[in-house]
Amino acid sequence: MQRFKRTDEQLEQWIKVEHYRLHCAERWPDSDYKEAVLAAIHSALKTLEAASLAPVEPRCMVCACLEAPAVVLELPSRSQSPAAITRLAA
Repeated sequence: MQRFKRTDEQLEQWIKVEHYRLHCAERWPDSDYKEAVLAAIHSALKTLEAASLAPVEPRCMVCACLEAPAVVLELPSRSQSPAAITRLAA
């Protein structure tokens, strides 16, 4: 049983490394090379996740930010009271 646990931990670590590589490659400028690298990483992730005994979902900060809804803050508008309006100099 210890052998399977160790192998699964190694697969999980490998998946995390490939996931990190994915985020690094996503920042590259668009090119054919980038597309080939991304396809290779996706293929490796698919193979590693299929070999893993337990499902692995890498939760990194980048993925968490992409999945979280954007927070829009609304600033209060300025008061339109007569005291706030100043006279313009001519």
